[in-house]
Amino acid sequence: MKYLIDHATKTIHQRVYAGDRCGFITTPIEKREFEDCPVYIESLQIQKGYSVCPHCTSVQLMVHHEESYINSAH
Repeated sequence: MKYLIDHATKTIHQRVYAGDRCGFITTPIEKREFEDCPVYIESLQIQKGYSVCPHCTSVQLMVHHEESYINSAH
């Protein structure tokens, strides 16, 4: 599995599922790291207190509600 590490927030993202909800967009590039080694990821969690992003467990879909359009059509 491929990872995106956000060193600014100490958060580990699954690269394939990372998206806007994860919040890493505001992290400077120099504070981001791409990593493939699960042993390194585990060491960050155990030794340095990094956590796994709760939003990176599945594909993130954007749903746009047209509530005002629906209400005005009736």
